[in-house]
Amino acid sequence: MRNVYIIAYDVVADKRRTKVHKMLKGRGDALQYSLFHCALSPTELIELKTAMWEVLNLKEDRLVILDLGPQTGRATLAIESWGKPLEDPPKPNEPMIV
Repeated sequence: MRNVYIIAYDVVADKRRTKVHKMLKGRGDALQYSLFHCALSPTELIELKTAMWEVLNLKEDRLVILDLGPQTGRATLAIESWGKPLEDPPKPNEPMIV
């Protein structure tokens, strides 16, 4: 059974922040640039935590994981989002289109 998690991060270094973003992007949906909605099995959660442990500098960075409960329960209704959908940020050295 999968649970729904909200995962937020505050990573100081650009290189680590990019790695964390890519890890989470492959496992869930970005609600904001550093806030993700992920539906994970217990095994997937452990794998994600293990991968994050290897990337994060715990003296500088922060990761928060909120467990909203089973995917088939209230967790799917617990998030309300307004406004423009999130777009991927520009890659380094890529001009921003305004």
